[in-house]
Amino acid sequence: MDINKYKGKLRYITTLPALPKFRDDAECVAECKHLLDELFNTMLNENQDYGIRWMFGLDRYIKDKKKAIKRPFRANLDRGHIVEVELFGHFNKELTFLHPAVVLYDNHRGQLLVAPISSSKYGSSDSLHIDVDEADGLKHPSGVCLDSIRIIDKRRVAYQHKAEGNNCKLRSEKLNEIDEVILKNFLPITYQRMLKSEEILKNEIREHNILKEKYDNLRKEYDALKVGFKNDEVAASKED
Repeated sequence: MDINKYKGKLRYITTLPALPKFRDDAECVAECKHLLDELFNTMLNENQDYGIRWMFGLDRYIKDKKKAIKRPFRANLDRGHIVEVELFGHFNKELTFLHPAVVLYDNHRGQLLVAPISSSKYGSSDSLHIDVDEADGLKHPSGVCLDSIRIIDKRRVAYQHKAEGNNCKLRSEKLNEIDEVILKNFLPITYQRMLKSEEILKNEIREHNILKEKYDNLRKEYDALKVGFKNDEVAASKED
C-alpha cells in the first residue's frame, strides 16, 4: 500500500464539505480488501489458541462499532478494583486479549486508567512488575504490569472480579507501592520533588518537636516559679 498516496487523499477529503463513505471509493475498498486478506493469512499461521482469542477480541470490536454491546459496563469503580478487560489490538509484545487489570483511576466519564495483571509475571525481577496474590482477591499469584498501563474505554470492561460476593480489590499497601513505582519510573521529577518535600517535612517535624520540648520545659519552669511566688506571698501575709 502506498502510504503517501493515501495521506494525500486523506488531506484532500478532509477539505470537502461532506465526507464521502469509504465504500464510495473503489480503489480504497480494493486496497483494504487486500490488507484484510494479508491479515487473514497471517492469522492462519498463528497457534489456534491465539486465533480464537483474536476472534473474541474482533467480535467485541465489531459489536462496539455497531453499537451492539448489550451491557456496556457502567458502574463507577474505585482505585484498586479488579476488572476483566479486552485489550484486543497490539504491537509487538504489548499485552492483548482478555486480562484482569487493576483500576488506578476512574474519571467518571467512561474512561479508566488500568494496569493489566498477568500470572506469568509473578516473581519477575522487573521493577515494573508488582507481585499480588490471593490476599488481593486473585485466584493465582500474579504480577501487576506497570509497563503496560493504559487508558481504556469502559466498553472494554467485560466484568468486575468478585470473591465470596464481594468486589475484589488490591490491598492499600500494594496500591501505595504501585503509586510509588509509577512516580519513580514515569514521573521522576515529580518523584524527586515528593522525596524532597517529605525530607523537608521530616526536618520541620523534628524542629517542631525540639521547640515543643523547649516550650514544655519553659512552661514547667514558669509554673514552678509561679507556685514559688505564690507560696512566698502566702508566707509573707502570715508574717504580717
